[in-house]
Amino acid sequence: MGTRYSKKAEISPRAIRGRSHFDRSKRRTLGVRERVLATANDLFFSEGIHETGINKLIDQAGVAKASFYSAFPSKDDLVEACLESRHKASLERLRSIEIQATSLESKISDVFDLLLEAASKSTFRGCAFVVAAIEQHGRNLPAPRWVRIHKVAVRDAFVRMLTSAGIKPAKEIAEQLSILYDGSLVTAAFRPKSGAIQRARLMAISLIRDSSPTH
Repeated sequence: MGTRYSKKAEISPRAIRGRSHFDRSKRRTLGVRERVLATANDLFFSEGIHETGINKLIDQAGVAKASFYSAFPSKDDLVEACLESRHKASLERLRSIEIQATSLESKISDVFDLLLEAASKSTFRGCAFVVAAIEQHGRNLPAPRWVRIHKVAVRDAFVRMLTSAGIKPAKEIAEQLSILYDGSLVTAAFRPKSGAIQRARLMAISLIRDSSPTH
């Protein structure tokens, strides 16, 4: 069972001063669960899971405390739901690239464009799954499990792209692409001006060109 929130938690001065990055006008059109998820997705990955308290989440989401606990009895339940929603959204974007992009090079380039988009945000701290797993390093906590699920899914997306283009060995090259993918996110987080994602994209395209059957 996840760690329970303390219902007596006080709102910190930082929480009072802070502003949610989530659009409040859009929030009003959502149900309680969706409001909390949207707010937690914003705060957990911009300020940190441990730094985000119950009162701040309730305040920013604009929900009653009883409704909050009814939707998410524990903080681990909320972290689990946030990571699952991020995972599904990420896979949808990857699947869209698989379907819409015409060539393998275009697909790979578009994947790294997704990383560039993420890294351009002021709240970017690296891969959200890795950041969450670092904060939640316990064996039975949701983040370490979801980071494994997500990374395998990204690798499998690369495998499908490579296989459809006739690139072999698809699994081995997909592993190499995954290393470029993950490594560029880490470098971009700590060295934002390094051009890591752009360089990783060029390396990825060079890799698939060298592996092309017509090369």
